[in-house]
Amino acid sequence: MTAPATKSSAELASAFEQEARRLLEEYKIPGVTLGLLTPDGDHFVNLGVTSLENPLPITEDTIFQIGSTTKTITSLTCSVLAQQGKLDLDVPVRTYLPDFRLKDESVAAELTVRDVLTHQGGFQGDLFEDTGEGDDAVAKVLEKLAESPQVVPLRGHWSYNNAGFYVAGRVIEVITGKTYEAAVTELVLKPLGMDHTLFFPNEIMTHRYATGYNKIGDEMVVQRPWMMMRSAAPAGSSCSSTVSDMARYAHFIMSGTLPPSAAPGSGHAEGAEQPEAAEEPPLKSLDRAHLWEPVRSIGVGLNSFPGEEGQIGQSWFVDQHENALIISHGGTTLGHQSDFWVSPDRKVGFIAMTNASNGHTMNRKLSDWVKRELLGLSQPERDTHTVGEAELQQFVGVHEVVGQTYKIEVKLDDGQPVLILPNPTSGGTETLPLRFIAPQSAVVMGGDADGIGVEFLMNGDEVDFLRFGSRLYPRERAGGQDAALPLEAL
Repeated sequence: MTAPATKSSAELASAFEQEARRLLEEYKIPGVTLGLLTPDGDHFVNLGVTSLENPLPITEDTIFQIGSTTKTITSLTCSVLAQQGKLDLDVPVRTYLPDFRLKDESVAAELTVRDVLTHQGGFQGDLFEDTGEGDDAVAKVLEKLAESPQVVPLRGHWSYNNAGFYVAGRVIEVITGKTYEAAVTELVLKPLGMDHTLFFPNEIMTHRYATGYNKIGDEMVVQRPWMMMRSAAPAGSSCSSTVSDMARYAHFIMSGTLPPSAAPGSGHAEGAEQPEAAEEPPLKSLDRAHLWEPVRSIGVGLNSFPGEEGQIGQSWFVDQHENALIISHGGTTLGHQSDFWVSPDRKVGFIAMTNASNGHTMNRKLSDWVKRELLGLSQPERDTHTVGEAELQQFVGVHEVVGQTYKIEVKLDDGQPVLILPNPTSGGTETLPLRFIAPQSAVVMGGDADGIGVEFLMNGDEVDFLRFGSRLYPRERAGGQDAALPLEAL
């Protein structure tokens, strides 16, 4: 822990831009839009271009896909409905969706909206089924979810779960009688003045927007087509936004700030006849702190320093440091990667949206700079935990990627533990060297995934699951049986 440097707001903004330019060049990102929010004001930095083929400069109003940061907006919409007395987060989902089904009937009967907002359903999380562009897309994907495997028991081992947000999105639709997109726009986006936060390509293409790129080898290859699935909208497949809109969102989360136009009776000249007062937006009186109240530990934190434990709140990742609370989320779609965090107690925020599949790498480096310079947070030194070669053998194995045909492997390469990941974009694999920092915990060494935590969840002397990138991967057993099956053992 170090004291933040004493610099003026202008000096910080200039240094932030200089560091961003350096990292943009290092990682060859086509374009990035950045927000640095401080108690003294907001600073925006826009670098690069919307497209390498048809370049336009990035601006504060350039639209990027925000991916899974959308989950926090879905969660906030649920909180608004709870504030209105229309939704109870702690009653079974079947209160609102009587026909809701899962492979495990006991889970289907007990699952609550709070469970899905905190990734505790235990069923297959990465379920991506395009069910069309109709208003019934979310309803249809729940039919696919009903056929998906239960990986761990309800509220068992924690694992990031996209599919749970389809359930939350459908509950929103049924309660409001509107599509997911219309309900979110009415209850959250419009009151916050986020008028450039959009869900549909035919809306997005009328504004300046960023084309996505995938890093394949040393090249940036354009993502075609622009990938958006309406069925996965509540989890983040289609929501796109600008740094200006996301700054409005950040200020609401930190301080409850609403734009003047959201206040009842605002926008009328003095002395003019006043219309009947509009109803106060539910967001105005919402208790925001419940959003980041920790629900449970999730193992290695998603936005923490390597090896540090994190927690999950109501869809927010929570990292409580000695002198700063940080709540965060980020998003990955094909060709876009974004990161977003705020420190409500320090009134500092960080927004980064890129049009590149290696954008998180740049964002993490810049995020660490902001934490150090503004919050006085520095990455602690982590000594290597020595693991003998014989002991390392217990970690060697193949892990299932539930719902996919490819697998993840841990093996020894000249005595060095490595993680071998499939790369669906390039069709190849990536080999990531690991360094153990605790008996069952390691971090990736080098490359675009440098510093990301890897955990081995044990059952006695055997590995049951690998957790990487916040997801659980069951270990494949002899004869093809994997650890997803014997639920009673967990």
